[in-house]
Amino acid sequence: MPQSRKTTAGSTNRREGAGKVLDLFAGAGGWEEALRMLGLSALGIETDPWASATARAAGHERLEADVAELDPIGFAPVWGLVGSPPCQAYSTAGKGLGRVDKPLVIACAHELAAGNDSRRASRESCRDPRSLLTVEPLRYTLALRPRWVALEQVPAVLELWTLFAGLLAGHGYHTVAGVLSAERYGVPQTRKRAFLIASLDGPVSLPEPTHRAYDPRRKETPEDEPGLEPWVSMAQALGWHGGTTYTNNQTDGGRRPRGHSRPVCASARTLDTSCGSWTLDHPPARHVPNQVEWVPCAYETRQRGARARPIGKPAPTMLAAGLAKGTPVWTGERPATTVVCDRRVHPPGHKQNSSDPPGRYEQRRGANAVRVTVEQAALLQGFPAGYPWQGARTRQFQQVGNAVPPPLARRVLEQATEPSGRRRGRGGAS
Repeated sequence: MPQSRKTTAGSTNRREGAGKVLDLFAGAGGWEEALRMLGLSALGIETDPWASATARAAGHERLEADVAELDPIGFAPVWGLVGSPPCQAYSTAGKGLGRVDKPLVIACAHELAAGNDSRRASRESCRDPRSLLTVEPLRYTLALRPRWVALEQVPAVLELWTLFAGLLAGHGYHTVAGVLSAERYGVPQTRKRAFLIASLDGPVSLPEPTHRAYDPRRKETPEDEPGLEPWVSMAQALGWHGGTTYTNNQTDGGRRPRGHSRPVCASARTLDTSCGSWTLDHPPARHVPNQVEWVPCAYETRQRGARARPIGKPAPTMLAAGLAKGTPVWTGERPATTVVCDRRVHPPGHKQNSSDPPGRYEQRRGANAVRVTVEQAALLQGFPAGYPWQGARTRQFQQVGNAVPPPLARRVLEQATEPSGRRRGRGGAS
């Protein structure tokens, strides 16, 4: 298409030997935030206008087009390729028709590797047309032969990534595929995703963890993890630890005075029928640019009479029943569960059981969810504070939930752009 050729001038990258990077299904810019941490940038291709608007507002380049309809040759030459094909067809949160379509996707991948484009016929036979979008990064890689490739999808796609790794190995690439858990790379979330890394420049491997794995069943640090950083809890990432307190709001007409602030790590007060509700007071969190660590802000205050109040947005209010059940407590004890495309972060154990009666799963899932803002959901994904999300709130949550966590993507990109052989040659770690 003429439009794609006009835009292929792309962006210039500062790393030695770097060239143009192409981001397929680019969304709001998760991969590009990771590239930015490494001094790199990319041209992103995306169909969603609101996600594209967000990326542009953040300073990323966007071409609004359908990846499947473009001719990859119009983007040549390309140094690197990243991509996160739509996951809805394979996600457990959806109908899972992509798993039914896997034989068709596998057959189409073999055809592409052999030089035959059978996507049209395969797409007509797929139960979910999005299933076949997973082969698009393979099609672009075979056509453009970038020096390196990094791809991400839900764990159910690992079988396809492993197949693609074998097909790319037949075309001269060094490859590796596997599932990574986000909390092991400093992301305050137990999000698991399948990755594929390929390089023409030397052997590649999955990145070594920087943080300990979260496992609620173990009591001691494993022998292979003492040198790693602790995982980051949801409360840490959002600044709810340390200075976080809760206060009883019930005054009972003045006969029951408002209680003193109490740390959320302390046991709850005795509950009775007039216990009312509590207010959580916590400092905001800030994300250190170009780092994976979350640092709690100082507990800034301004005087209002004799009391100091936190500066910022009003604290959320939780009903007594919510605090009695300990709903906020788990957020300080572990990373968040997977951030999805809405404002709810569901507590551990929320997944559906086969023994659940009709409606019980939905009731449990909704009643125990912790509600967050778009900004907070983005922090849990690893985006910097103040990222300029565009569109209605529902669309913003969708953009956050669909993104790859930038700190995790950064570690993957370090492996892709600097294969182990080249790192050893420069005296670096393999």
